[in-house]
Amino acid sequence: MIRVANIIEEARIGGPQIRNLKVAKVLRGQVDVTLIFPNQNSRAIKKQCKLLGVNYLSLSLTTIKRNLIDILLYIIFFPFEVIMLAKILKKYNFDLVHVSGGCWQSKGIFAAKLASIKVIWELNDTYSPTLIRNIFFFLSHLANGFIFASEKTKDYYKKLIPNRKSFIIQSPVDTNFFNPYLKYPKEKFINKKIEKKKIIIGTVSNINPVKNLEMFIKAAKKLSFYSDKIVFIVIGNIYASQNEYFKKLNSLIKELSIKNFFFLNYREDVRPLLKLINIYVCTSRNESSPLSVWEAMSMEKAIVSTDVGDIKKFINNGNNGLVVRVGNDKNLAKGIKKLIDRSKLRQRFGKKSRQIAENKLNLKRCGELHSLAYKYISNYK
Repeated sequence: MIRVANIIEEARIGGPQIRNLKVAKVLRGQVDVTLIFPNQNSRAIKKQCKLLGVNYLSLSLTTIKRNLIDILLYIIFFPFEVIMLAKILKKYNFDLVHVSGGCWQSKGIFAAKLASIKVIWELNDTYSPTLIRNIFFFLSHLANGFIFASEKTKDYYKKLIPNRKSFIIQSPVDTNFFNPYLKYPKEKFINKKIEKKKIIIGTVSNINPVKNLEMFIKAAKKLSFYSDKIVFIVIGNIYASQNEYFKKLNSLIKELSIKNFFFLNYREDVRPLLKLINIYVCTSRNESSPLSVWEAMSMEKAIVSTDVGDIKKFINNGNNGLVVRVGNDKNLAKGIKKLIDRSKLRQRFGKKSRQIAENKLNLKRCGELHSLAYKYISNYK
């Protein structure tokens, strides 16, 4: 059985980490995948690995951050951590290294080369700073192949990479797990704060400027005439690095005198809240294959999303959801209003979205594509 080391330099739970967990689980018995991630901020991902029976190694790896001290520490420790990784890759006799997390995560690339192991680099964004992009241009020649999380990501990077075998593999959703027909426990916040008759408009999103939650807040203001019958919720982690941004969002809510907009802490299981949401919103500036949207589709939610990543590949505007231009809070509010007023349209959109998730975004298909990519790049027979 082929042995794969999936390396990511950020342990905090987000889309890439969830994707790695799901793929490792679905490949069990076909491909032996071990997740490798930093020790710092790893409690949640370790817990998930144990629950899912996924092999993992948590190491003393530094994560690059925006402040100068952390950037310097990252650079100083970089060569030592690469050597440590290379030794571990040799020790565990891996056949292939899968570098996750995007174009800025290069420790796994160098470590794989030091260990004389083939490497496949996964790219999962549609924007990166010029400096990072230029560095990636030179490092990309070290990869034996690439996985793109979306067609948009491939289009973004195609001029920067050498002629290598590549695969487009969307973020997977477990449609059996994200199933609207299962019975879920009651959600305490909803019971305490929101009357049953209210329409819930929500999103699952870590608090981050890329998610452009200002757009969601401004759209909520434009729908203030509905305030007695609707409520807005954001479900997601607020990391220390985003405290200032969170304060900015709360100041905007206060400035606009919005009383029905709530931030909820991230839940390990978001399904009870997704079940209760009537309209799911994505306001991101940049995405590739937005897992939280695919999960909402699987839960039969009507979607209103910005035109990011491969959204239009799976959400046909007016057929199973509504797509608006990035930053256009006016059209976002119009789309939400349309779905508030037309409950049957919400239901129709939701049912069609689940069908698409089941047929095109399911976890089994994603696992098959990863297995194919791994075996092709490693020449495993």
